[in-house]
Amino acid sequence: MKISIFVAVLLAWSISALADDSNFSTHLYPKFQTKGCTTCHDFFEKERGGLAFNSHKGRTPDICVYCHTQEVTGFKHADDWFAQPGLYTSGMDSQQTCEAVKTALHAKFKNKTMVARQLELHLFEDPRVLWGIEGATPNSGMLPGGKKEKDLVKEGMVKWKDQVKEWIQGGMKCQ
Repeated sequence: MKISIFVAVLLAWSISALADDSNFSTHLYPKFQTKGCTTCHDFFEKERGGLAFNSHKGRTPDICVYCHTQEVTGFKHADDWFAQPGLYTSGMDSQQTCEAVKTALHAKFKNKTMVARQLELHLFEDPRVLWGIEGATPNSGMLPGGKKEKDLVKEGMVKWKDQVKEWIQGGMKCQ
């Protein structure tokens, strides 16, 4: 019995010691798959049950301002609400999600310093991203009708920034 417990503890320690914090899959992939991210990124994806084909079917972007007001989202303009269509979706694995993010930035045509700068700007300052991070803004997760998205990126901005920076400084590996 004592040997089994020792082996279990040793195995758990070994697995965590082997985890590379600079890999996208270690910390960032699960965060990119929260509803705070995928609800918007899946919005125009019919096969993913995007809202444009369900509860928001038939609505034009011009009517967004009536529900997604500044008081609800914290965004100055309602058109800031939309995530880039086709960037990545909830059905992608870690490798696909990471590659899609880098492809959207046209990373293969830029040096790593520029890509890092653009990633940090988007992931640390874009109001759409901040909306999906618990506690990043007073309006994080807020929805029309007094509702709130509960599946947000957890652990707050400090942890988010640390993990994104670790990934960037580690070479933006898609493992």
